[in-house]
Amino acid sequence: MPAEGQDSLPRVTITTEPATLQEGSVGWLRVRTREGVVSGGEVAGEPLHFEPSLDHTFRGLVAVPVQAPDSLPVTLFLELAGRSDTLPILVPVGRAAYLHETLSVPPAYARPDSAATVRVQSEIERSRQVSRISQGKPRIWRGPFRLPRRSRITSRFGTARVYNGEVQSRHLGTDFAGAIGAPVRAAGRGVVALVADFYLAGLAVYIDHGAGLVTGYFHLSRADVREGDTVTAGQRIGAVGRSGRVTGPHLHWVARYGAISVDPMSLLELKRVPPSHGTAKGRQRN
Repeated sequence: MPAEGQDSLPRVTITTEPATLQEGSVGWLRVRTREGVVSGGEVAGEPLHFEPSLDHTFRGLVAVPVQAPDSLPVTLFLELAGRSDTLPILVPVGRAAYLHETLSVPPAYARPDSAATVRVQSEIERSRQVSRISQGKPRIWRGPFRLPRRSRITSRFGTARVYNGEVQSRHLGTDFAGAIGAPVRAAGRGVVALVADFYLAGLAVYIDHGAGLVTGYFHLSRADVREGDTVTAGQRIGAVGRSGRVTGPHLHWVARYGAISVDPMSLLELKRVPPSHGTAKGRQRN
């Protein structure tokens, strides 16, 4: 997908991997330029982090929000001969076919009381802080990502949750079956950023993979890691449980790029990442 800049900007060619990015997924954005540097970018309010290769190609992870438009606006930050500029581009987006799931639960599950609501909002802010901090760190993972459990998937990402006949939320993770105490493993290399007991998520572990990418593992019966630990892909980090707001034991696995929730299964499609030739330096956008 070629993108022609303004007359004063270098010509760039844009490709993605996969060839068409799906809504609610993460993939690679590759920018090839004949001259100059791609120093960063923005998508859906989140910064993009590009790494250079030897052939004037700059690669960055890009997240596509659920219900994104058919053409996702992306802004690139370019540096050429000491001069800075921006280049807006549009990235095609494929639609995802999300399912509906009907659940019958006690009213307190569907509508927490006021005290629980305050607690939930506070815990959401704690998890968002993990993502904000991650945006300021270099990429830690090298891939490939792995499944946290090799068991039956009981609920997929994007499923609309209908509680007692009313759509209440969308399922922004992937659920895996498991008995209490069954092992849960890190999907990729990273640093344990948060271990906490939340109202909704129960005992949860968040792993910061750097450059804005975070995975979370919810409803655990125990955590086998502590905040600050560096973990590798496949390392045991905890055990399946039924803590938090759940109807039975399982693992709820989430992935976020900044504030954008994406299907964690899309991480498995990312090809192995070779070592970068440094990080493109340029303007920082707040």
